[in-house]
Amino acid sequence: MIINHGYPLDMVQHEFFEIFVKNLQPMFALQSKVDVEANVLAICRQEKEKLIEYFDSLSCLMSLSLELWSSNDKMMIYCSLTVHFIDDGWQLKKKILAFRNLQYNYNMGTVREFIKSVLAEWRINKNIHFILLDITPPKEHMIGELKSKVSDKAPLVHGHLFCVSSYAQILSLLVQDGFSEIRSLLYKIRECIEYVNGSSLGWQRFKEAFNNGSLQDKEMPIQDVPARWDTTFLMLERSSEFREAFNHLEQSDRDFKVNLSAEEWNKATSICECLKELHKSTSNFLTTSEGYFLSVCDVYKNLLKWEQSEHVYVRSIANRMKGKFDEYWGEASLALGISVVLNPSFKLDLVEYGYEQIYGIDASFHFSKFRDDVTGVYHKYAKDFGDQGPSSSAMVDESPSSVTSFKEWRKGKYEPKVVHSQQNELDQYLKQPLEKLDKDGNVLAWWQQNAQKFPVLGKMARDFLAIPVSTVISQSLEVMKMASVHDGVHPEIAEALICGKDWLDSRS
Repeated sequence: MIINHGYPLDMVQHEFFEIFVKNLQPMFALQSKVDVEANVLAICRQEKEKLIEYFDSLSCLMSLSLELWSSNDKMMIYCSLTVHFIDDGWQLKKKILAFRNLQYNYNMGTVREFIKSVLAEWRINKNIHFILLDITPPKEHMIGELKSKVSDKAPLVHGHLFCVSSYAQILSLLVQDGFSEIRSLLYKIRECIEYVNGSSLGWQRFKEAFNNGSLQDKEMPIQDVPARWDTTFLMLERSSEFREAFNHLEQSDRDFKVNLSAEEWNKATSICECLKELHKSTSNFLTTSEGYFLSVCDVYKNLLKWEQSEHVYVRSIANRMKGKFDEYWGEASLALGISVVLNPSFKLDLVEYGYEQIYGIDASFHFSKFRDDVTGVYHKYAKDFGDQGPSSSAMVDESPSSVTSFKEWRKGKYEPKVVHSQQNELDQYLKQPLEKLDKDGNVLAWWQQNAQKFPVLGKMARDFLAIPVSTVISQSLEVMKMASVHDGVHPEIAEALICGKDWLDSRS
């Protein structure tokens, strides 16, 4: 009960809980907090052993998401590892493998060793082919260093290890580039809001300005939380809408001397319009690879448009943003594109469309390179599949008779050789008409039905469709909340409570 519902460990010592239990059953002996902790650890050890055996039985590769975030007082860094995979029933699953506290002065070598030890502990260090990094707040130099250290030490699987930043993290870095261009203006906007909120006269005159105009239905600008860029964006957006009210206040209140000039408001508004497109991408909770792919394409198109802006400052941030996004696109485009291709409703069509939007007249060159890369990954899978030998379910005839074998031998001897012209699985899959899936668009259900027909592609589908594509890792908020609840608890107990809840929830 304590694990499942996240109750505090010392609830067994709460006076009214003791009374409640005694009223239910006077003979029931409550455990001490020490006994509860021992039971929590014992339950988690049992569940972990079961999961390790379960992972050993799976024949798929896995994706790993690493999340780092700071405690409210900045003195502790929380680190969690979650594994994502598609089980034998073609259901997408995820499990928290570990939750640890790192000291505030940690380094990327510490994080790398943490990843290495956890994967070895769970015996899946050779099963990871995609690592998603999410550091909050994002720090560009840390992200690059961590990707380098993780990629250098991790084993290649089918010739590839994909180690990329999360999409939400990249968007956050792009937004920070926009904020850096107007840092002084953001400071002045904060001062404007502070003045209005801190003076009854200022508030009254400010209120007069928007009550008489079209601002009555608008939300008032509020102070941001600088560590959370979404609040800074909302402060900027709402303040830009109230610029006339601030101007009115400046004219009617001689003490209000922190207002932005017309040129500064124009600059802030132009940057805000750019950032609005990025904020929109994070607000859309994407859960499918095709939605994710289209969102990436939209961001890229906007960057190209901003590079042609009439404003020097917009072109400046666009150049900085595009440098970061090009790096991200170079790391993630192949894995992301393969995930889209493995959706039988789209196959190559969506990628071709996206490349036309991004690359324009050079689209055919980049699309051809993408096709070659996909084919290369397929052939590595096919080679590994052939080395392992097909499963019994994938073999058409396991024990052909000697007569059949002779007929096949003679057919091969006297008939023209057509082996090299035969299409492989990938070619056959791409040549078939697009599928019309049900309204839920269940791609995994389609592959469950067609994996025997395309055994190599089926293996690829289990691996690539397990890659988390959401702009927000949905588990993060829940884990962060639990971490704050168990703050102050011994680290080993805190990990057992957080991981144990996840394991028990997913088991049920």
